[in-house]
Amino acid sequence: MADDIFMDIEHHYGPIGRVLDWLSRAFAVGAGLTLTAMAVLSLASVAGRAAFSFPILGDYELVQVMSAVAVVMSLPFCQMVRGHVIVDFFTTSFPPVINRFLDLLANLLLTIGAFTFAWRMAVGLLEIKKTGDASMLLNLPTWYGYIPMVASFFLLGCTALYAAWEDFTGERK
Repeated sequence: MADDIFMDIEHHYGPIGRVLDWLSRAFAVGAGLTLTAMAVLSLASVAGRAAFSFPILGDYELVQVMSAVAVVMSLPFCQMVRGHVIVDFFTTSFPPVINRFLDLLANLLLTIGAFTFAWRMAVGLLEIKKTGDASMLLNLPTWYGYIPMVASFFLLGCTALYAAWEDFTGERK
């Protein structure tokens, strides 16, 4: 299934699916750009530390936030292309209708989990913003990192719900 990501396989989404596909791909590109910026930051800090005894202040803080953001931003795309790891050792011999039902159930559970994470992270964002929590070295407000993660978990919930709809209607084979 993971091979499908790198092939030109056309999937005919409805209008909602096209929007979710475009958004999830945009978030994945954002995750890639975040990882690239993180790599450049780490390289510059290590080179500065080794060559000039001058590392970048707060590089660990930035890498920590950027790592979390990049991972969460890639989840909606992974769900949209059905790229999550599936352990189907016991279900390979089941009829397709049962496997589709199990996929539907898993997608609904992921929907609930993703929307719950988005909700609780939004609540946490507001609380952290209110208290003024910030990183130690850069004094970067902690809530900044929560913004893309709340949006990513919300989009993950939407893509999981759409995948559940595809399983329910049989649109995706």
